[in-house]
Amino acid sequence: MEKLIDSKNGALSFPSWKQIISELLIFESKFSPHLTMPIGQFLGQFIEKMDLIKEDIENKSASVSLQMMIRAMAQYQKDESLISLMEKKKNFESTRNEFQTIFNIEESRFEWVSPNIENVLGLKESEFSLEKLIGLGQDPLIVKEDLQHFIRWAGISYLLFSIPGFSFESNNDYQVVSFRINTKNLQNHELHRFTSLTLQKKSQLHIGNSDTLTNGIPKYHFDTWSLFESVQNHYVKPNYVTNFHQSQLMNNLGYVINAILLDFPIKYLLILNERSRFDRNKLVAHSINEKCKKHANVIANLDENKIGDTINKTIKPKLTNLAKNYCPELTDDIQGDLEAVSYATKCGLLPIPQGVEEIIYKCIDNKA
Repeated sequence: MEKLIDSKNGALSFPSWKQIISELLIFESKFSPHLTMPIGQFLGQFIEKMDLIKEDIENKSASVSLQMMIRAMAQYQKDESLISLMEKKKNFESTRNEFQTIFNIEESRFEWVSPNIENVLGLKESEFSLEKLIGLGQDPLIVKEDLQHFIRWAGISYLLFSIPGFSFESNNDYQVVSFRINTKNLQNHELHRFTSLTLQKKSQLHIGNSDTLTNGIPKYHFDTWSLFESVQNHYVKPNYVTNFHQSQLMNNLGYVINAILLDFPIKYLLILNERSRFDRNKLVAHSINEKCKKHANVIANLDENKIGDTINKTIKPKLTNLAKNYCPELTDDIQGDLEAVSYATKCGLLPIPQGVEEIIYKCIDNKA
């Protein structure tokens, strides 16, 4: 348990991220008891391979996550064959800013790219590749500020779509994620007037009668890509859409898995989470005190001075060290409170999902 010294009662003890996973599964057991044991075993394997997965991500790869996916036992409901799907999509007229692809998971390559990509990006079908997206041997299409986050979340997504006990409908359930791309690397010269544009990717796992790997894992995913003008304060963070209950659990687990990979202390995230909502440290302290009382029946007695000191002396230096590994645009130390909130959000650590936040507070105690 991590500790944060308050002004009157000694130490507040906070849970670890591994404990939060356990508590999430205990909570889930009330609704889906058949899911908790296989999910717990699978996530235990993930935690054992933590260092390998981190190294994999640093090398612009998700191979460890893919291997875990291939060995996993999630359930996938079949749909039409790949050939039938491709023929259907060939006859489907893309909208002006959209194109489709079919990605071969096993071979890490696009099996098919719709011709409309030339109208959208100015690229020929043969020029669009994973290597071009993430910059293997060439400049990446994805902007450097988003690249590390995109790769990290890709690995997390493969893990989530392979968790035993989960069930997915082919070409129906999906993940959606957005990231910015370099317009200078596009052949469509009309787009060069923009510094960057946002490419949204909607991915649906595909499984037909013969389109599977070992253990029935999908061999392909079907993707729809949409191009938009970039907005200020863009962050790379996927959303998982299946049935409502499973979606909520997947998004909560995705948040916690990302937090485990980044290994940022929970106690400091709770402060930043409230700082993103309130502009005064007095209100931050009051909100944390109220939630400690509500969810854990703990009298915290944090005050604005403690919050301010913790943000300035501990949170900013720790977050600076973390963000410099994933956010190449950060070259100096984090200075302002809102800058700290911004970089925590870029890393996918804020906002804390409500279900995860409530479990964290329930696990707080004030034992010395």
